[in-house]
Amino acid sequence: MRLSLPHHLSQNQASGVQTHQPVAQFEIGSYRNFIYLILDWTSKKAFIVDPHSGLEPVLEALASHHFELSGILLTHTHFDHIAGLPELGELFPKIPIYVHPLDAHRLQNPLHHPIQVNPLPIHSLVDEQIIQAGTLKIRVLHTPGHSAGECCFLLKTHPPYLFTGDTLFIRDCGRTDLETGSNLDLFQSIQKIKTLPPDTVILPGHHYQKECASLLQTELKESPPLQCKTVNELANLP
Repeated sequence: MRLSLPHHLSQNQASGVQTHQPVAQFEIGSYRNFIYLILDWTSKKAFIVDPHSGLEPVLEALASHHFELSGILLTHTHFDHIAGLPELGELFPKIPIYVHPLDAHRLQNPLHHPIQVNPLPIHSLVDEQIIQAGTLKIRVLHTPGHSAGECCFLLKTHPPYLFTGDTLFIRDCGRTDLETGSNLDLFQSIQKIKTLPPDTVILPGHHYQKECASLLQTELKESPPLQCKTVNELANLP
């Protein structure tokens, strides 16, 4: 059966908030970061995924649609995925940050990042944890490889949405040559992602291809990392 992307994610540009859609996508910054909002239109509660700096359009969208920002989900803590935390901390001084403990050190060590997020409450993520976002459920998948504490977030809707951070891009995957990166871990994480439903919408952390999103069904056919049968094959990809 041929599946299709939700219309607002099938374009080549991020389209922001679309009425009654549970996911909003924004592109911000020179690294072409995607920032996401998870929106529960019933409770009007929202979560933000990987807030880069320059969040004005995201905050304006939240305000114009009367959403309450209730939490911050971090796929990992490389600087371009957390640079907006100081701004959010000033605006929402009690908002919780959800991050895996193996990546939390970058939030607390000024040698890594010249930002201060210590006043915000930090909640440690564990694999297979369920986070409630209003009436929506978000499943945590620990997917190390790009970083030891990297996680993907599966929004359990129809279709399901997978926020992959820098684990998986469209027809590509994250690099493993940075601190705590691992080819073996990434290979195993990819195998975990491959078991998800084929209609899962893949929402990467960067706009590296012309598309803004893809389907797991498509990636299984077209993505070289998902076709690798061994760790060595993955490590030898260009």
